[in-house]
Amino acid sequence: MKATGAEGLIQLLERQGVRVIAGIPGGANLPLYDALSRTTRIHHVLARHEQGAGFIAQGMARVSGRPEVCFATSGPGATNILTAIADAKLDSVPVICVTGQVPQSLIGTDAFQEVDTYGLSIPLTKHNFLVRSAAELLEVVPAAFRIAASGRPGPVLIDVPKDVQMQSAAVDAWPEPGRADKRPKFRPAKVERAAAMINAARRPVLYVGGGAIQWGAGPLVTALAEKASLPTTMTLMALGAMPADHPLSLGMLGRHAARFTNLALEECDLLIAVGARFDDRATGKVTEFCPNAGIVHLDIDASELSKLKHAHVGIVGDVREVLEALLPQVDATPRHDWLARVADLRSRHPLRLPGAADVRTPYGLVRQQQDLFYGGRVFAADYQLHPDFVKIAEGFGMRAHDLGSAADPVVTLAAALHAPGPCLIHAPIDVNEKVYPMVPPGAANKDMIEGETCGDS
Repeated sequence: MKATGAEGLIQLLERQGVRVIAGIPGGANLPLYDALSRTTRIHHVLARHEQGAGFIAQGMARVSGRPEVCFATSGPGATNILTAIADAKLDSVPVICVTGQVPQSLIGTDAFQEVDTYGLSIPLTKHNFLVRSAAELLEVVPAAFRIAASGRPGPVLIDVPKDVQMQSAAVDAWPEPGRADKRPKFRPAKVERAAAMINAARRPVLYVGGGAIQWGAGPLVTALAEKASLPTTMTLMALGAMPADHPLSLGMLGRHAARFTNLALEECDLLIAVGARFDDRATGKVTEFCPNAGIVHLDIDASELSKLKHAHVGIVGDVREVLEALLPQVDATPRHDWLARVADLRSRHPLRLPGAADVRTPYGLVRQQQDLFYGGRVFAADYQLHPDFVKIAEGFGMRAHDLGSAADPVVTLAAALHAPGPCLIHAPIDVNEKVYPMVPPGAANKDMIEGETCGDS
């Protein structure tokens, strides 16, 4: 049989199990949209901005755990969508981004709506392709899905010139759909060493990153913490791996954590990092992070081990499988003294948010940094005219609530959260409110600043 590049690409996506695509049509990807209009198996979500299309695909991928797809045209469409693609790279989300491109004969001529999408996307993707023929798509599409889903997930971009979309190619047989490679097998000897370090530690802390959420390891994280009495801190990406109200939970660590969390990390003698990448917002000045601790680091991505902090034991593998092997080898240890010390730090340095009883109390950050670190020279941190976001939302047919004008903002917020469908919640911002506690840029976590309502410094 014969198919155009556009028709072949849509059929390949169908064979991959894609059922929803978010995107916006434009001149350079209209052949793709024409082919998409003739399928009954894929539903298209028309975004209002290409960045939104990328984040829609990202949201679907986070929920489904498999690569999801977004479309954009060339030039401004491609540059708009790359913000969402860069975010997917940093958050390890499998997204397939298909962009239209000017015909190959015009590439490099500064043609209308031509940008070097391939070059721009190199540092923002796990891999990218510039397709040179319709026949190439038979290899490229399955490869893109395999790469996006294998190992540490991430985005893959496929740039398809318009002439390739319109070109006919013979299809003798459709390729098998691309699937994730087998995950690397961890070394049992390293798991034994990690267990021995945990059993010998007096003041261990469990440090959980987004990888634990990615691989569904939350219950195992909690089981390990409970068995070995491990105070547990989570990155922003890992919140929810352990219930926030769990007695062993220290909440989030780093720049905007509770002071007691960062102080507990300062005193720990062993840090067990699970699917975490030692991001600067979590560690502060990394050379001063957990200065007296041995490091056990579990991650699917070998390049993360010892990248920023030396791992005394580094284990490459699916963190869920590693934790399943580690858990039976860890002793049930009460660690009364260490838990008492952490409880003491919590009582002396509690996290007390300003206005905790009023959901309308706001936060500000850019102005705060100018106040604290730039001599109070506030510049370009305010708008003379503020958009009426409630009216904008209503213009899109969404429900919207303004907590600032609500008679009872708590009741209004609860109603908004429980109603089905999308909703915009507008909360007024007091420009003078500060975000405390916080670690100054470039400082160690122990040097965090606390506000008047956030405990003693």
